[in-house]
Parts: sequence; C-alpha cells; structure tokens
Amino acid sequence: LHPDQAAGPAVELALALKKPFAVVPCCVYGFEFPKRRLRNGSKVKTYEDLVNYLQELSPDIQREDLDFEGKCTVLYTMPMT
Repeated sequence: LHPDQAAGPAVELALALKKPFAVVPCCVYGFEFPKRRLRNGSKVKTYEDLVNYLQELSPDIQREDLDFEGKCTVLYTMPMT
C-alpha cells in the first residue's frame, strides 16, 4: 500500500495486466520523475498532483480517503467480473 517511488510503475503494471490494485501514494519524488505531467501539461509537484496524475492513468481508478492521519488517500480498481 505504501510504494514510495514504485507507485507509478505499480499502478501502470496492474492496469496493463488488468489486475485490481490498491495503493496509498505517499511521496512525490518530483526530482526523480521530472517527466510526469498532468493532463493539463503541468508538472507533478505536490501530493495532490501525484494522486491526480495516478488517477488520470485510467478512468477505472477510484479514489477514497481512509480514516487515519497522514497520507490516507487510496487509489484502487475493483476486480473485473
């Protein structure tokens, strides 16, 4: 659930393999991923940008806030039936 730099690749792999996933993004790592862009072309610089960037990878990705302190936004997909 707490993938650090692997958040993007983990989501991309799950989408490519059509596997359900749940991830709680944490750190942006903007310097390590300078090519990340939101649909509007802006750089991914903040936590909210990161969550939006990951959610923009697929219309199937859902978003919820969990009931605890700290980074608590989970992005997930449901299993296909």
